[in-house]
Amino acid sequence: MTAATNILQFDLRPSTKLSSDDIYEYAHLLGALSGLANRDAPRLFTIYGDSDIRWLSYMSSIDWPEDANYTVVSSIADLVRYFSDDIKGVVLYDPNVPATSNLASTASGVYNLLPICYRPTSDSLYTQLVQSGPRLPVQVNFVNMFSGNVTGSAKTDAYIWAAEYFLASGLADGTHLGYYIDKWWSQSSKAPQAVFESLAVNHDWIIKNRGFVFDLSPWDDEAPNDDPHQPVGNDYKALISILQKAYQQHNGTKFSTVSGFVPWLFKYVDEKHGGVPSEWRMTHVMSAFNVIIDADACCLDSFANAAFYSHYASNQTQRRFVQNSLPSREELIERGLLNEENIVTNRTYILYYGGDYDSAAWFANEFKNLWDDPKRGSVPVAWAVNPNLYDRFPLLHSYLYRTRTANDFFVSGDSGSGYLNPTQLFEPRMFSGLPRADALWIDRNRYYFNKFNIKHTGFVVNGDAGPLTNQSDLMYTKFSPLGFTRQQGYTTLGETALIPGTRVPSFTETDLTDGSEVQQILSCYRAQTVRFVVFRGILRSATNYANITENVEKLQPNITFVDPYTFALLARIYLSKDPMVNNDLVSYVDDNLPRVVRKGDIITANFSIRNEGWNTLNNLRLKLTFACNMIYVFDWNTEIKHGDIQTASYQFQVECKQAGDYQVIYQLFRDETSFEEYGNVPWISSVQLI
Repeated sequence: MTAATNILQFDLRPSTKLSSDDIYEYAHLLGALSGLANRDAPRLFTIYGDSDIRWLSYMSSIDWPEDANYTVVSSIADLVRYFSDDIKGVVLYDPNVPATSNLASTASGVYNLLPICYRPTSDSLYTQLVQSGPRLPVQVNFVNMFSGNVTGSAKTDAYIWAAEYFLASGLADGTHLGYYIDKWWSQSSKAPQAVFESLAVNHDWIIKNRGFVFDLSPWDDEAPNDDPHQPVGNDYKALISILQKAYQQHNGTKFSTVSGFVPWLFKYVDEKHGGVPSEWRMTHVMSAFNVIIDADACCLDSFANAAFYSHYASNQTQRRFVQNSLPSREELIERGLLNEENIVTNRTYILYYGGDYDSAAWFANEFKNLWDDPKRGSVPVAWAVNPNLYDRFPLLHSYLYRTRTANDFFVSGDSGSGYLNPTQLFEPRMFSGLPRADALWIDRNRYYFNKFNIKHTGFVVNGDAGPLTNQSDLMYTKFSPLGFTRQQGYTTLGETALIPGTRVPSFTETDLTDGSEVQQILSCYRAQTVRFVVFRGILRSATNYANITENVEKLQPNITFVDPYTFALLARIYLSKDPMVNNDLVSYVDDNLPRVVRKGDIITANFSIRNEGWNTLNNLRLKLTFACNMIYVFDWNTEIKHGDIQTASYQFQVECKQAGDYQVIYQLFRDETSFEEYGNVPWISSVQLI
């Protein structure tokens, strides 16, 4: 009999009735405690919002954590006592320098400390936990540490010091960054009307991973409203210093992820700089340092328990997620979208992009409710879920792939496996001057797109970085073989076009306009011709898409709504005029390759491949690169018809002598031609030789 998983449960909601100081400090403490307690296993669950209740119920329904036994704790002091083995004391921060609250979060993860504000009032957490109760020792003290004597601002003094102390030293992990409003939130006149927007509970993920938290304006042309007397540009310079030191930790060999967003409801946005321009400025700057954004943007962004949920990924035996197969030529002919001569029928083809899910917080708070809509499946939708959200919130993906209908398909949101501006990956890189990082971006997306069987990038956003270029377009063809959709106005190519020299189609999006969607779509119709139009919806339900579709089809039956992959296959054959353009497409859906091997091991490996193309596959070769970059070539003589998955088994011996971690790559070949030439991303994983 399996032993029960003992988990403590704490209800943080009553704290939202307290003062703004207490709201922030309680959320901050629970965010840190969650990050520390849940670092190695799911042990503490915090109830802070409605989504926490929903996910608690869902976890019970799937028995995860297995045989969970929840014990409700009502006292914060008792909760701290229970996790005393995980807590080494307190990091004290200075209410007169709100930035030190974020330094305290960083120190919390690095040193296993609880962040507590130095506020020696009768009922403060400082009084309850340091001066009385468990009497936690103060191990790090930021009170009166920063005066502005270095940069002219206590705020930027704090961050310049922290960048050197925590990032340059390697104490904090620069690949896990948090962009969250600091303790200044408590001073904001808007705080009482936005009690869940301190986002201090969101720090748990950064603290779990010993990351670095900051809150700085991306603008260099005015002083920020939280520090109006600092020298103009101070915040921006401190931000650049942080990003430089995060990059230098791994010398550009990895992407960093910043969870969070410009806190535009409270800071950095005014008549000079609006909300969207501030978002675009942030993205423009971050992209130059190989930082992608997990965009916890107002006002669906409060997200407790990421550190808890993240352990679900280790529970998954399903190493990759498989979508519906691509439609066959015969299916498209039967549906009247293609004739026997491979001519695409004159219609206006519409694709719904269902987003924006480029934030684990938005994904956790909103998507399951929308997904469970009873009309889901009545019309095709490209659900735009950034695959990298799995790292921070893996709980939902299995449910989505298990309960999808024939009309539910997944694409990435902006701009692939993370939000960034793609042209900022090429030199010259404004703000950083760093070397190009397009190869790194290709590798990152190949990993995530393979894992989730994604073949289309739903929204490529370039913001202030300007038009997309041939370089950036070609970069996307390396991992997004069935196309990508870009921001309107960001290309010199047509509305729909093949990327020159490739089979990969590109499209241009149009945002759906609330209240006039039917007329908006009808206005796109062109008689006696073929047109492809992508309409982008944000947080829309399946019922909404179904109702729009029904009204459009009543008025114009020659407008046809299709899924993203039908859309792409039709565009490929229409634009190329090549009847074989949709041949030789595959998905690598499974293998049993070991993750750990020894020299001399004899491996029996099974490879499962699904034929997505319009021709039958046979008489091919499978080339495997394994430990020590040894190459094994196997004959693939198993016939695979369209839509079928076939498995072939091969045996080989590990000949590698040098222990270490190695990349695993495999791909089909026809004679000497790699299937990558036809747009198929090779499967890439890893193996350790011991």
